[in-house]
Amino acid sequence: MLQEPPGIAELHVDRRRPAPSASTTAALTRQTPVILVHGWASPVAYWEPLAAELLDAGFEVWIPELPGYHPGEALPEGFAWTLESAAASIAAIAAEYPSPVHIAGHSLGGSVALTLAANHPGLVASVTLIGMVPAPPNQGFKSMLEAQLEQGFIDDATRAKCMKAWFGPLAPDEERLLGQGFDLPFDVLGPSGLAAMAGVAADVPDKVTAPILVIAGVGDRVRSLDQAEAFVAASPRRQLVAIPEAGHSVHWEQPHACAEALGAFWRETGPSPA
Repeated sequence: MLQEPPGIAELHVDRRRPAPSASTTAALTRQTPVILVHGWASPVAYWEPLAAELLDAGFEVWIPELPGYHPGEALPEGFAWTLESAAASIAAIAAEYPSPVHIAGHSLGGSVALTLAANHPGLVASVTLIGMVPAPPNQGFKSMLEAQLEQGFIDDATRAKCMKAWFGPLAPDEERLLGQGFDLPFDVLGPSGLAAMAGVAADVPDKVTAPILVIAGVGDRVRSLDQAEAFVAASPRRQLVAIPEAGHSVHWEQPHACAEALGAFWRETGPSPA
């Protein structure tokens, strides 16, 4: 029996092109976009520091919101939230560009990016995993999410624990901004959390033909540097950049270093947006 293709959700996408005043002449011509795919219970606002760095460097940036994550958005009837359906929804965006695009995903977004690259290789020029490599689920996160699923909502204590693990100490205004992802309906948070916990199947990374960059915060408490190093060592098509003074959300904590790593990777692997 043929397997039905995954459902597709029409996603909200913030498309940004660099201003003519950007610090590179690349701003004068259209460049290959990079699609930034956010993580579980995460607001797209956390991409802002990195997006600003990339735009200043002349790169075109597309920031979609995963299915159900845009405020007020209703999922299509019958839509099942899986890595495959999320990847298919992002693939529909990537297909709008006439040539392969760069995909960078954080945490859950990294699993979506790998799934997209494995299932739609012709759409992807490169993959960057930020704060993520395929690995067995963290047992603490697994137990926490299972308990939240049983009760049907994310409680304040769990929200605070996640925020601390992802971002470390935050000012009150940052905590309000970055905690917005937990305000989503639980019928989005629950299934997307299960997808994040399950991660990609073991054979998915080997199906990716595009070059892969892993950007890891040295202090990441969710995916360790050892895990990142082991993943990269398994294939010559994978690279690792470890960034000091950063944890799980390295793009938020060290956006300049993150942007520099991306730019160098794109220039090396091509086609380059610079």
